[in-house]
Amino acid sequence: MEVLFPGRCLLCGDWLLLAGDHCVPICDACKEKLRPLSGPRCGRCGIELISEKGTCLRCRTANYSFDSNMSLFPYSGAAKSLLTAMKFGRRTRLAPFFAAHAVDSLRACGPSGAVIVPAPPRRGRRTPDAVELVARALERNHGFTVLRLLARSGFVQQKSLDLERRRENLKGKISMASGATKRVLPREAVLLDDVFTTGATLDACARALREAGCASVKAVTLVIED
Repeated sequence: MEVLFPGRCLLCGDWLLLAGDHCVPICDACKEKLRPLSGPRCGRCGIELISEKGTCLRCRTANYSFDSNMSLFPYSGAAKSLLTAMKFGRRTRLAPFFAAHAVDSLRACGPSGAVIVPAPPRRGRRTPDAVELVARALERNHGFTVLRLLARSGFVQQKSLDLERRRENLKGKISMASGATKRVLPREAVLLDDVFTTGATLDACARALREAGCASVKAVTLVIED
């Protein structure tokens, strides 16, 4: 089947015949070009620091409800193209790729292993939710515990809004899912989301979890905007 239908790399278009990992539609050369975030990072939102030390200027006044965020890639170049393909192009086979890159960050969130809480999807989506796809891959391939504790109500348009306006938009829109309060909540939870833009969505999710009884809420996101 691989010889007859090798497929093409989503980034460069080269054939994937006898590629190292034919389950993920990216050639080995393009995988090498992906630039994970590294170097000094903000201790709160996880963005790369250039001149600041410890905490970026935004996080010094943001008062987020989550303790910290770790993002895997910058929201640009190849990582942006791949996430867009997964979110809007139904390229669901990319989920294991992102999940594998998230493993180390998730395990760093707690010595006992992270209990993952996915950010809830927007209602009325016509394409598979990227966060849920990655969460399933983490369950299936890496043995993480995933608790779907949160729900989102209504449709919220967040593009072009700053942090405070996004927070206002999200008031009352994210809450504990029906029946979630009857479960045993983890003392330490790790939120999983796709894009960190202003942190408003993670903030609303973390606030709901803390009000329900979680003592610590950290976050891991696939990409972060500059």
